[in-house]
Amino acid sequence: MSILVTCSYPVCGEETEEETKKTIEAPSPDGQFAFRYTGESDSEKQTYDLIDKRSGKVLMSVAESDPDLGPSARFKMEVLWRPDSKAFALTAMLWKRGSNVEVYVRNGSTFRHIELPELLADITEKIKGGKSFPHVVELNSQSAKRWQKDGALIVEIESIQDGGGDGSITATRTVVLTFDRSDKAKIRKSTMKVAVEKQGDE
Repeated sequence: MSILVTCSYPVCGEETEEETKKTIEAPSPDGQFAFRYTGESDSEKQTYDLIDKRSGKVLMSVAESDPDLGPSARFKMEVLWRPDSKAFALTAMLWKRGSNVEVYVRNGSTFRHIELPELLADITEKIKGGKSFPHVVELNSQSAKRWQKDGALIVEIESIQDGGGDGSITATRTVVLTFDRSDKAKIRKSTMKVAVEKQGDE
């Protein structure tokens, strides 16, 4: 997956000639895996790799930014490991583009990407109630919240629209994702909350 965003990670190692910053972060609960963030300040290129924590070997590349896009190609990652270290949810925060959730499940010595169902928080005309909210502030921004004891994952999706003199409207959808024996993801439960803020409200 190719991503774009902004990172403020502490620098654990630095190569002066290439001006490359590297950090090791988000270790798995069993201590076997971790992630290595690499950022090259001269080219704006960023990579995020899953590694074997002991050897430092790269097991898979999770994200890589496109340096040709400059500052708009920056990303920030948040990793949520399942307690048994056999799966993780990655929330990729994209600079000025919201966020997206990816799920990976253990497959031998590495992990494989799991396709998720479409996760939307639609602000429908019915929800708007005849009012005008023409400006999209946030569209279907996803974030992984927590793993449940039964292996299900809680994901939150948020959309915000405002403008037109009617204030703003926020739709927040919370879904419970389950994974069957073949690791296929399904929505077990979905709830939607809508909040309308009138113009001038604090």
